[in-house]
Amino acid sequence: MIRVAIMAPAESRRHRLEGRLRDEPSLKVVGLVSTFPLLRSLLTQDSLDVVIVDGLLDSATARDWLIELLDAVPLVLLCEAPDGWIYHQLVEAERGALLDRDASVEQIVHAVRAASTGLLVLDASMIPRPESGDEPAAELTPREIQVLRLLAEGLVNRAIADRLNISEHTIKFHIGSILGKLQASSRTEAVTRGLRSGLIEL
Repeated sequence: MIRVAIMAPAESRRHRLEGRLRDEPSLKVVGLVSTFPLLRSLLTQDSLDVVIVDGLLDSATARDWLIELLDAVPLVLLCEAPDGWIYHQLVEAERGALLDRDASVEQIVHAVRAASTGLLVLDASMIPRPESGDEPAAELTPREIQVLRLLAEGLVNRAIADRLNISEHTIKFHIGSILGKLQASSRTEAVTRGLRSGLIEL
C-alpha cells in the first residue's frame, strides 16, 4: 500500500484529488493539508511514500519549501504551465513526477506508483522548450558561475561541495538553477551553453 498525502491550498482541490484516488486499491490517502508547514508537520508524524503537490509553486517561499521536500519524499507536482526551474529541480532529484494540473486519475496514479519506487515521470507538455533563435540570455550569480566552472571540470556534486565548502544539497539547488537559466537539459549542455556565451572558459 502506497501512503500518499495531498497538499493543495484550495479545499475543493484537496477533496477532489482525494475523491479521485479513493477507489484505487494500491493507494491510501493519509493526509490532506493546505500549506507547506502543515505538510512538514505531517511528514514528521507519519511515514509517507509520496506527496502530491497541487499548484502555487511560483513564489520564492514555495520554491524554498520544494527544495526541502525533494530531499525528504518523492513529489508528484501538478502545474498549470511548463516551468524550467521546477523541471530541473525534479531532474536533479532523479525521482518524482511533473504533470499537468488537469491530468487524468490514471496519469496521477501511474505517477504516484512510479515515484514511490524512485522513478522520474515527466509529462511531455510540462517540459519547457527553449525559444528558437540565439542562445538564451542568462544572468548567473557568482556562485552559480563557480559551480558551472567546476561542472566543466567534470566534478560530481560531492566534489564540488567539498571544493566550495558548502553542502551537497546546496550544490543540487545551484545546478537546478543553472540548468533553468541556461535552458539546458543536462550538465553537459549547460557547460556547452556557458562556454558559447562566454560565462566560463576552459
